[in-house]
Amino acid sequence: MKGLKKILTGILAGAMALTMTVSAGSATTAKAAGEGSITIEKASEGQEYNVWRVFDYVPAGSDLTKGVYKLSAKFSGFKSSYFSVGDGDILDTSKLATEADAIAFGQEVIAYAKNGQTEVAKFRVAPEVTKTADANGTLKVTGLDYGYYVLDSSLGSAVSLNTSTPNAKLEEKTEVPSVDKKITGLTKNGTTQKTVLDTTGNNAQIGDTVEFTVTADLKKGGVNYKIVDTLTEGLTLNKNESDFSVTFAPAKDGGEAVAVEYKLDAATDNGFEMSFAEPSADVKAIVTYSAVVNTNAKISEDVNKNTVYLKYGNTNTPIVETITKTYPLVLKKVIAGTETVLAGAKFKIYRADTGLQVKLTKVSDTEYKVDPNGSDADSVIVTVETTPIMIKGLDAANYILEETEAPAGYNLITSEAGGKQHAKMVTVTEQSTVKAPTTETIENSTGSLLPSTGGIGTTIFYIIGGLLIVAAVVFFVVRRKADAE
Repeated sequence: MKGLKKILTGILAGAMALTMTVSAGSATTAKAAGEGSITIEKASEGQEYNVWRVFDYVPAGSDLTKGVYKLSAKFSGFKSSYFSVGDGDILDTSKLATEADAIAFGQEVIAYAKNGQTEVAKFRVAPEVTKTADANGTLKVTGLDYGYYVLDSSLGSAVSLNTSTPNAKLEEKTEVPSVDKKITGLTKNGTTQKTVLDTTGNNAQIGDTVEFTVTADLKKGGVNYKIVDTLTEGLTLNKNESDFSVTFAPAKDGGEAVAVEYKLDAATDNGFEMSFAEPSADVKAIVTYSAVVNTNAKISEDVNKNTVYLKYGNTNTPIVETITKTYPLVLKKVIAGTETVLAGAKFKIYRADTGLQVKLTKVSDTEYKVDPNGSDADSVIVTVETTPIMIKGLDAANYILEETEAPAGYNLITSEAGGKQHAKMVTVTEQSTVKAPTTETIENSTGSLLPSTGGIGTTIFYIIGGLLIVAAVVFFVVRRKADAE
């Protein structure tokens, strides 16, 4: 009880929890109820501070230096092993003996008061005061009755009171932690060669592997650090612990990179959580991992998001996101010189840069989707009457369309591309969307300009016929001349 009659040492509880008593001190310095204050120096602009009075101080008559503590009415349902309620509702707080006790107790108070919510209006226990620091670096909470307080800021720093008067002062000692995320690599399906990137957005084909790097700026004195990463359904996390790389770098150039204990708390197809111990110095934690673009991927103009935020103390950093896009291509097979769509043409599609065939799944007669596990049969595109074919899940890149069979009565296309006969190079652009897709029109002609497979064609017969006609004319002229003589 004696310790609770003085302003207590500040503590870190979650983001920052300071437990304190604004008490009478001495008869000459005693303040009337409602005149206590907490001043936060070096407060970070834009950071929110919540103050709860957990215990009420009830003075013994007019002598404010003597009194007892009772549980505040707002916390009537709050239970803790750090205090007990005796006769007359007087509290026994003897178990709140050390700073470690105060830290643990403060965490319990904040967890109970917030009840898992982040908005003040939704807290189980409304704070006595909520204030946001401005640019002047000092924030003062006034009009506090004497009692035992827990102060929770949205920072992650250890703070302490530097006075034992009713007008308590504390100093913020830590900058705001932060987190960043970049897409740092892309490995194309069927290859092992990684393209190095450094961006917040990229293009990919279904089946490709995207590498992400999260950099968390951990501050000394912060607690409860946790990276929370979430992938949308179009990305599948490579979730084995061995798939993650964790390194540490100096917080500033020329500094020392201190190692911090960490733990992969959870990892599913759609995200992971990784916690970090309190660092002994400011440090950057760098987490590299990867995810595969799967067949649930959204097609442009929709995007596939990967978000991350850093938990620290009892608050979170703003969410940071990256986007991965995949695109559609429309194949329009028509009669040469018309817009009439032809049925019965068969095509295969290949990546131009790797030469690998793109495996597909047939969604409908007019739609195919990239699928690394697609069957050989589905991976042959067959055109139908009246409606062009849409292929979804491609990269913004060059592809080869190879015509393997022409409609009955028509010729295969005559162009070559990518080392393949009867093929055409097409470019899927970043502007391609389901509503306005890149469209490749391929014409088929009738006639006999090209030989059938294994045949010698008809041109030679034309030549022989022409020669025979010339020979007949010559013979006729020579014969007439001979007859005339």
